Amino acid sequence: MKVVIVPYDPLWPDAFREHQRAIENSLGHLFPVVDHIGSTSVPGLAAKPVIDILVGLAADELLDKTVEPLTRCGFTYFRKYEPGMPYRRFFALLSMPPGETAPPLVDIGDPFVTGGPIPSLVNIHVMVRHTYHWKRHLALRDFLRSHPEVAEAYAAVKIGLSAREFGDTNEYNAAKDAFVKSAEQRALAWWKG
Repeated sequence: MKVVIVPYDPLWPDAFREHQRAIENSLGHLFPVVDHIGSTSVPGLAAKPVIDILVGLAADELLDKTVEPLTRCGFTYFRKYEPGMPYRRFFALLSMPPGETAPPLVDIGDPFVTGGPIPSLVNIHVMVRHTYHWKRHLALRDFLRSHPEVAEAYAAVKIGLSAREFGDTNEYNAAKDAFVKSAEQRALAWWKG
């Protein structure tokens, strides 16, 4: 599969706000902090047309309390990624073929991944606020917003990768991982300062 990278769309912040309201309504009893992250949150940055949303909660024991409310809203819960990232609960709003319904759960061992014929429109990353992983997402976003030369270099990496074939979006993410990890470390040092 090819990963589609498109020019920045000024409507992406509006799409985020629409989903932010739905998430806050569904999870209000957990007092979430909901932020727009990822490439669609950086003005001018080319990106996959997927809205990434970071939901911060106060404690680990609240993570599993998001599953029922978010799946009720139509998001698919990807439990399959928890063994590798136990600190995160991941959900996606999938663009299903006509006549098909998104599964509420993709469990450990299920072969299903997003991308290709079933792309994700929205990804939700739920984790505890003020942890390393929560901070790295926000730091990278703010760093790219404040450093257009790094954002341009990131766009070039993604556009270059979009010419290649990948088995799924996880392979694409692995291909850009070295750039992202380096930028994250710079971003965290900058953010602390």
